[in-house]
Amino acid sequence: MMWESARNLCQAYHFTTWDFHINAHLGASLVNLERYQCAVETLLPLVVDVRLHDSRDVAYDILRGLAVSTRQLGQLKMSETFFQLILHMLGPSDERWIRTHINLASIKELLGEHDHAVRHYTTAAGCARRIGHAELEAWSIIGWTTAAMSAGEKSHIMVLLDRADELTDLLENDHLSYAMKHNRLVLRRIERDVDGFCCDYEALLREVPNDEWKARLIEEKVKWSLAIGNWDEAETWLHEALRLPVTTPIRAELLTLGGELYKRFGNWGQAETYWLQAVEALRACGSDLANHVLCELQRIPRE
Repeated sequence: MMWESARNLCQAYHFTTWDFHINAHLGASLVNLERYQCAVETLLPLVVDVRLHDSRDVAYDILRGLAVSTRQLGQLKMSETFFQLILHMLGPSDERWIRTHINLASIKELLGEHDHAVRHYTTAAGCARRIGHAELEAWSIIGWTTAAMSAGEKSHIMVLLDRADELTDLLENDHLSYAMKHNRLVLRRIERDVDGFCCDYEALLREVPNDEWKARLIEEKVKWSLAIGNWDEAETWLHEALRLPVTTPIRAELLTLGGELYKRFGNWGQAETYWLQAVEALRACGSDLANHVLCELQRIPRE
């Protein structure tokens, strides 16, 4: 990589004037290459460099690179800290401020803090609408409905999804369209719409864009199978989801669901195995949900 060569030259000839900006560019390149651990090692020292404050744009790129990398590495609390720092640099008139609220909300979702997530999403949606940024408004609404349904809310969800649908039609964005359809599927599951759920699921399975979305889609299938008491199908789909290469927070969700599945089976040994793995993954993320799973473990009957 050219930026690595440039850094090596700076170090060899002690060109300290350029090293900060070269490392900033190198770190951004490493993030784009999905070399997240290397990106963190490159960008983290720049946070305490006095030159960080010379340019708000450069500071944003550095902090965002760290936030994205730590999130991908499953270090959610650390990622949250970097996104919070970005918020203090920007204002509501800057679309990056809105994007940061959306990213913070998604972190809160993964940490199980759905009420906090909704607040960030509603803030982002309102600001996006005021400045006329349809794409950010649509993503905010999709996140908002996801968090609300995770918290057990059903009211107003259809109205919000209809608004997201309008925006998606204007933008012709395939990822937005898929996310909106996914949330309609979740609502169908919650409302026990048998025909609608099965039809939408098969359609989405053909459109799923990546492994993360596929894992979330199959997770809905597991929850559906549990709701209708089809244990064998639920187990089959759970194993399918766990074979996918997903980030630690998503895997933690699947393992927690696996514990619930085997609890309903009455297979306490398997439930304990899944919940112990879930606790390990949740602790790695810094999620307080680990305490909830530990409570479930303590309720397991002992001979």
